[in-house]
Amino acid sequence: MDAVIVDTNVIITANDEAEHASPDDVEKCQKRIKQILEQQETSVVDDGWRILNEYKRYVNLETRKGIGDLFVKTLLQNLMRRPAICTEVRINPLDGSETNFDEFPTTEALNDFDVADRKFIAVAVAYERDYDKKATILQALDRKWEPFRKAFEEEGVQVEFLCSSENEA
Repeated sequence: MDAVIVDTNVIITANDEAEHASPDDVEKCQKRIKQILEQQETSVVDDGWRILNEYKRYVNLETRKGIGDLFVKTLLQNLMRRPAICTEVRINPLDGSETNFDEFPTTEALNDFDVADRKFIAVAVAYERDYDKKATILQALDRKWEPFRKAFEEEGVQVEFLCSSENEA
């Protein structure tokens, strides 16, 4: 089973709430979320709930209106009980920081990468450390990741851009 780390913008896009998302973008994100819900892929999160807490800020867990809402609710209900749906890995904050992690690559090419998104990279590195397998980060419309494609590849971090680069977010 493949492991994925879902960037928050995939959930927002799957809920059809992303400002610049095309219908095709929404469909692609919904499809990947469904694959996780159907246990074709497992979602990986961090042990400090940094990713889950970010998800919770962008969904409505009470209504289950969108598939992104359902996805987050399912992760919360199955964390630790059903690793086929959700697996947790430990990441180590540096100096009490919630944005810099021991697992984040120290290559100079990533120095300017968005500190708020470093947790996703750290989780990918930690998953490989703990399971000796790669987890792919699913990215939707956040084009701030684009300039770092080569650096991610060089560091062995797999990022899959689900949406067209014609859309900006």
